[in-house]
Formats: sequence, C-alpha cells, structure tokens
Amino acid sequence: MLSIDLRGKRALVAGIADDGGYGFAIAKALAEAGASVCTGTWPPALNIFQNLLERGKMDASRRFADGSLLQFEKIYPLDAAYDTLADAPEDIRGNKRYKDVGDFSVSGVRQRRRPWTSWCTRLPTGPK
Repeated sequence: MLSIDLRGKRALVAGIADDGGYGFAIAKALAEAGASVCTGTWPPALNIFQNLLERGKMDASRRFADGSLLQFEKIYPLDAAYDTLADAPEDIRGNKRYKDVGDFSVSGVRQRRRPWTSWCTRLPTGPK
C-alpha cells in the first residue's frame, strides 16, 4: 500500500483491460491509498474487461487486505492514440468495437469527466 493518504482524490488510470498489467496494479494501489479510481480502457477490450468484472473473474486480484474489492468509479472507452474523435480514421470509427462506445478519444474522456473539479489530482511528492 502507498504510504500516502489519497482519500477525497480521484485518479484516472489508462490502459487497464485485465488484472495482469501495471495499470491494474497502479489502480489497486491508488484505491487502497483511498483514491477513487476511474479507468480508460481500449474500446476493443472494453466489453471483455467489463464482463470479467461482472462475472467476478478478477475478484481475487481485486481483493484488498481488508477483504473489500477494488471498485472503479467509472470505466471510460479510451484509445489514447487519438487526441480527438476526428483524428481517428474512418475505418476505426466505423469498426463495430468502436462505433457504439461514443467518443473514445482523449478529448472525449475529458468531456465526459466535466463534473470533476479537476482533470488530474496532483499526488503528494513526499512527507509534509
């Protein structure tokens, strides 16, 4: 666990599609430190990731020391290769795994998070 208190903070961790990568480990550490965690997931992997969560296939990996499970505040479709939806080629925008998720670009995620008071919460760099 991180030795910092992130209660009341929000984090966006991009690139989580399962429980085997660095993104998942980072999200879990941030949540265990008290942050509310959202994720940006590659559109072709979005349904798979959501199904793994819903079916409990990642529950063992999501479990904290206190027995509770990592919960994502929001899961956004995100293909960070595109700053705006217009930057994505037509064949990508028309692909069945992309077209039904809405704006999957970086600016699309930014627009969806508007209720947040800030885009990024700066993490403390050391003891105060």
